[in-house]
Amino acid sequence: MTTSKNILFIIDPQNDFHPGGSLAVPGSNEDSSRIAELIRNNASKIDEIYVSLDSHHRIHIAHSVFWTNDSGEHPNPFTLITHEDVLSGLWKPVDSTLLEYVQAYTWCLEEKGRFVVCIWPEHCLIGTPGHAVVPVLNDALQEWVKTQMKTIQYIHKGMNCLTEMYSALAAEVPVMDDASTHLNQDLIEKLHTADTLLICGEAKSHCVNYTMRDLADHWNKDMSALVLLSNCTSAVPGFEEAAERFEADMEALGCRILQHDTVVL
Repeated sequence: MTTSKNILFIIDPQNDFHPGGSLAVPGSNEDSSRIAELIRNNASKIDEIYVSLDSHHRIHIAHSVFWTNDSGEHPNPFTLITHEDVLSGLWKPVDSTLLEYVQAYTWCLEEKGRFVVCIWPEHCLIGTPGHAVVPVLNDALQEWVKTQMKTIQYIHKGMNCLTEMYSALAAEVPVMDDASTHLNQDLIEKLHTADTLLICGEAKSHCVNYTMRDLADHWNKDMSALVLLSNCTSAVPGFEEAAERFEADMEALGCRILQHDTVVL
């Protein structure tokens, strides 16, 4: 009898992206509750679970403390810092030895065409409560571990302070001497063993978006194996259009867009 392999890939289901967190995504509590329900209802049919964790140091290129202006002020959250802003001196790194690096970094980032530097509220700092998996989902994950006698595979992303890492597969601008910022071929190979790969988490506009896009770019099997659980992920406020475009793009590629309670494993 032929059996199929089902993998669940949950992107950044952490406290800081839920209500009360520093970068709360509206709808995230409901998303995580639905993912927990999916796990409990399909525990024996889910063969592997991968969970990515946004993992930052306080000093980070997308955090305010990294940058300053001539008045000694730090940029406010959600400030966009362009390559031109860096060249003009509007914003510069507090560590002046990094000036040449950030000039090159902002150029490379904008050349890629996905982002300019966005200053986010400090979030998912390693060692803080905001870094932990939200309890409603963590409870279901730990139950799955106990009943299935399997471990969850955790992927830490974003620990390099000199680059942004929205995708769980690669940094936006890989750092030459840090392998963790380059395309994670090992993870791609492991995910490729799935006949059905369910993708969900936070946020639909950013980390779910670009993880799935990168995965689709390197997927050499039937695209219908990639399944976005559209009611288990939500957009960062102000970026709803990016989330809608992402979902439409994935559907156009042949990926499936499902609700958590319509999945049949």
